[in-house]
Amino acid sequence: MRSSKIVRFAIFILVILLAISQEGECRRKILKGRKAITRTYYRYSAIPAWAVVLLVGLGQLIIGAILFLILKFFVLDQVKPTRYLRARISPSP
Repeated sequence: MRSSKIVRFAIFILVILLAISQEGECRRKILKGRKAITRTYYRYSAIPAWAVVLLVGLGQLIIGAILFLILKFFVLDQVKPTRYLRARISPSP
Protein backbone atom coordinates (compact mmCIF):
# COMPACT_ATOMS: atom_id res chain seq x y z
CA MET A 1 0.00 0.00 0.00
CA ARG A 2 2.76 2.42 0.93
CA SER A 3 4.76 1.70 -2.20
CA SER A 4 1.76 2.44 -4.42
CA LYS A 5 1.40 5.87 -2.77
CA ILE A 6 5.06 6.59 -3.41
CA VAL A 7 4.70 5.51 -7.04
CA ARG A 8 1.62 7.70 -7.50
CA PHE A 9 3.41 10.67 -5.97
CA ALA A 10 6.44 10.12 -8.21
CA ILE A 11 4.23 9.91 -11.30
CA PHE A 12 2.42 13.09 -10.27
CA ILE A 13 5.72 14.95 -9.86
CA LEU A 14 6.94 13.58 -13.19
CA VAL A 15 3.80 14.78 -14.99
CA ILE A 16 4.18 18.26 -13.48
CA LEU A 17 7.86 18.41 -14.52
CA LEU A 18 7.06 17.23 -18.04
CA ALA A 19 4.30 19.79 -18.40
CA ILE A 20 6.67 22.56 -17.32
CA SER A 21 9.60 21.51 -19.48
CA GLN A 22 7.95 20.92 -22.86
CA GLU A 23 8.86 24.30 -24.30
CA GLY A 24 11.20 23.90 -27.21
CA GLU A 25 12.38 25.26 -30.49
CA CYS A 26 13.19 23.28 -33.59
CA ARG A 27 14.68 24.17 -36.94
CA ARG A 28 14.35 21.98 -39.96
CA LYS A 29 15.79 22.27 -43.41
CA ILE A 30 13.40 21.48 -46.17
CA LEU A 31 14.95 20.77 -49.52
CA LYS A 32 12.91 21.80 -52.52
CA GLY A 33 14.85 21.16 -55.66
CA ARG A 34 17.97 23.32 -55.48
CA LYS A 35 16.55 25.66 -52.88
CA ALA A 36 16.80 24.99 -49.12
CA ILE A 37 14.10 26.48 -46.93
CA THR A 38 14.61 26.74 -43.19
CA ARG A 39 11.52 26.55 -41.04
CA THR A 40 11.41 27.28 -37.34
CA TYR A 41 8.85 25.62 -35.09
CA TYR A 42 8.04 26.85 -31.61
CA ARG A 43 6.31 24.69 -29.05
CA TYR A 44 5.21 26.47 -25.93
CA SER A 45 4.77 25.01 -22.50
CA ALA A 46 1.38 23.62 -21.49
CA ILE A 47 1.51 25.66 -18.29
CA PRO A 48 1.79 29.46 -18.44
CA ALA A 49 4.83 31.17 -16.89
CA TRP A 50 2.89 32.60 -13.93
CA ALA A 51 1.73 29.08 -13.00
CA VAL A 52 5.31 27.80 -13.17
CA VAL A 53 6.40 30.59 -10.82
CA LEU A 54 3.49 29.80 -8.49
CA LEU A 55 4.35 26.07 -8.42
CA VAL A 56 8.03 26.77 -7.75
CA GLY A 57 7.13 29.16 -4.92
CA LEU A 58 4.76 26.66 -3.32
CA GLY A 59 7.37 23.93 -3.67
CA GLN A 60 9.96 26.08 -1.91
CA LEU A 61 7.52 26.83 0.91
CA ILE A 62 6.70 23.15 1.36
CA ILE A 63 10.37 22.11 1.32
CA GLY A 64 11.20 24.90 3.79
CA ALA A 65 8.42 23.81 6.14
CA ILE A 66 9.54 20.17 6.01
CA LEU A 67 13.15 21.17 6.66
CA PHE A 68 12.04 23.39 9.57
CA LEU A 69 10.07 20.55 11.16
CA ILE A 70 12.98 18.12 10.78
CA LEU A 71 15.44 20.56 12.32
CA LYS A 72 12.98 21.48 15.08
CA PHE A 73 12.58 17.83 15.98
CA PHE A 74 16.29 17.01 15.96
CA VAL A 75 17.77 20.26 17.28
CA LEU A 76 15.30 22.35 19.23
CA ASP A 77 13.11 19.74 20.90
CA GLN A 78 15.94 17.54 22.08
CA VAL A 79 16.36 17.17 25.83
CA LYS A 80 19.73 18.50 26.87
CA PRO A 81 21.34 17.65 30.19
CA THR A 82 21.82 20.57 32.53
CA ARG A 83 25.29 22.01 32.37
CA TYR A 84 25.39 23.88 35.60
CA LEU A 85 24.39 22.60 39.00
CA ARG A 86 23.09 24.76 41.75
CA ALA A 87 25.69 25.51 44.42
CA ARG A 88 25.13 23.66 47.65
CA ILE A 89 24.27 25.88 50.50
CA SER A 90 26.21 24.82 53.48
CA PRO A 91 24.79 25.59 56.92
CA SER A 92 26.37 28.62 58.55
CA PRO A 93 28.56 27.91 61.58
